[in-house]
Amino acid sequence: MLYVDDETALVRLATHALERLGYRVSGYTEPAAALRDFQAAPNAFDVVVTDLSMPGMSGFELARAILAIRSDIPVLMTSGYVNPRDEDTARNIGVRSMILKPGTVDELGRILGGLFRDRVGSTDS
Repeated sequence: MLYVDDETALVRLATHALERLGYRVSGYTEPAAALRDFQAAPNAFDVVVTDLSMPGMSGFELARAILAIRSDIPVLMTSGYVNPRDEDTARNIGVRSMILKPGTVDELGRILGGLFRDRVGSTDS
């Protein structure tokens, strides 16, 4: 999993919590660094979680760049505030889900569980 947020404490918290749930997490506070690592090994990641508002590169820009490389990867976006226009933009880009902070880790765990259960179920049929 690629986890990107400009808040260092949140990256640490989410990485630790998600690893305790069994996920392998590569956490980044700089979206450009996350994108470089994704470009170098796009198949090393099963899902991308990115914050919407970050300095230097927005979550929308990061999602577009990642989906241009690998259109099948699920991208989830987090934000402290989501307006309807942001939700429309996210959906049009191909973002699978918008997660409102501060409940990020609990909500993310629930969404990831469903996402991976759906993948397993779809390969069984």
